[in-house]
Amino acid sequence: MKILNRIIAFSIGLSIFTTNVYAEPLDFGIFGGISEGRKLPKTTEQLLNTNKNTKNELKSTYKETIFLTGNPVEYNGNITVSSKAGNLEDKGSYKVTYKVENGDTTPQGLSIARNMEYNVNYRKEDNQTIKDYEISKWNETITVDGKNYTIDDKSSKSSISIIEDKTPGVTYYKGDVSHRAVYTSGEDKITQDISGVIYGYTSGWSSTETQRLNCTISTKDWQMEYQIRPSVSVNKTLEYSKNEPTAISFEGNYKEVMQNKSGLSYNIYVLPPQFTYTTPTSGNVSIPSFNTFEQLVAPDVSYLKGHFAEEDIRKMFSMQILTGDPKFYKPNEAITRGQFTQMIVKAIKLPIEDSTNTKNKKDPVEIVFSDVLPERKEYPYIMAAYKSGLIAGQTNGSFGIDEPIERQEAIVILLRALGLEHLGLDPTPITPFVDDEYIDSWAKREVYAANRIGIIAGDADGKFNPKLFISKAEAAAITNRLLNYMRYDMQTDYAENIVNFAD
Repeated sequence: MKILNRIIAFSIGLSIFTTNVYAEPLDFGIFGGISEGRKLPKTTEQLLNTNKNTKNELKSTYKETIFLTGNPVEYNGNITVSSKAGNLEDKGSYKVTYKVENGDTTPQGLSIARNMEYNVNYRKEDNQTIKDYEISKWNETITVDGKNYTIDDKSSKSSISIIEDKTPGVTYYKGDVSHRAVYTSGEDKITQDISGVIYGYTSGWSSTETQRLNCTISTKDWQMEYQIRPSVSVNKTLEYSKNEPTAISFEGNYKEVMQNKSGLSYNIYVLPPQFTYTTPTSGNVSIPSFNTFEQLVAPDVSYLKGHFAEEDIRKMFSMQILTGDPKFYKPNEAITRGQFTQMIVKAIKLPIEDSTNTKNKKDPVEIVFSDVLPERKEYPYIMAAYKSGLIAGQTNGSFGIDEPIERQEAIVILLRALGLEHLGLDPTPITPFVDDEYIDSWAKREVYAANRIGIIAGDADGKFNPKLFISKAEAAAITNRLLNYMRYDMQTDYAENIVNFAD
């Protein structure tokens, strides 16, 4: 039995499968500034479902480089981003407000008082959402060296358009921005034009947004051109610490480390000739990371000493992706389709439906697969996976919940979790594995893509072994690789590759 080579579109009840972390695009402002970004929810918060930020509000320290005088000046202050998006219907509108104000570290003689409000009109098509931002209020005064620059809101314009694509494990977005900010200072008029692209994503393990903005400042006397590349990343990593005291009941444990990385770089291409040669034409600004920690449980996996998947299994139990007594986890036993699906749903932090809150107890329980019944512990996870498009059923109407899962089936699920199936070539590619001919055609794109991004590799003989069943130990190892990709590799692609690329 095989996973069907299709993703089932299922819209009924999808609103309950919302991302645990909501980040508004342009979460760190409009003019190429940076903030600390939104913290990801801790494991305990997610298990208790206590991370409901109904206001969708970010309050953070904020840095921006001001170019209005022709000389780059670093500003330190605070930013508040608030929205009322919540769970979006098929179409509608909501408001987003960006507020920048001074803080304790703002230098004397330097000030930003900015309040921008947007009406966001959106529409949803399947898993994608189109958002168009229309400026409705713009109040701003910038003070540099005692001189005030006040926004002319009637002459100023701002246009932002975003497309979001929600996959089971990651929400991706990209967009275009264009702003014309016209400031007056006495009889002088300064026009700042900004346009560029933004790329970002959010997941349960990391989030990143990167912008590449081309800017021009024009006055009656001079003009300058420059590019700003801000990037904000937040992720959760695991660190193992061995206990120092000898007389302690456990050897050590993993802790979850939440950290942010925020920075911007700029390059000035056209510098006004009247300015001195000491004016820097490039620079960098960053916000120091403030790390937070959460201790994770310390499972006893001593019986696995020397096993190739010892640390992978320890991590899965520490993060509560696997639960129960680790002594009963048989690493060399084949993992079933139901067990593997439950594992991946927990790993990517796909919310499951709380039937006590979302359904009338008298209503009939939804049965999609003939062998996935409510009394099975895997039921809510398989239903969440099905409704999000992560899995499909078998041709006979069942899921095969107790059947061992093949390697190629597992890889299809992993790539769907990331939403990166398109990285496999079309038409059906030839994978680099020597046993490529034994990979079923419906799985080749995903296997090719998984190898391309480094989640899987061939064995010593260059084989993928697509029809072999995956053991529980291998399932833990490959799930850990998936999480490492979500924590590290995705951020590198979004942050470093885009920031280091200049037009």
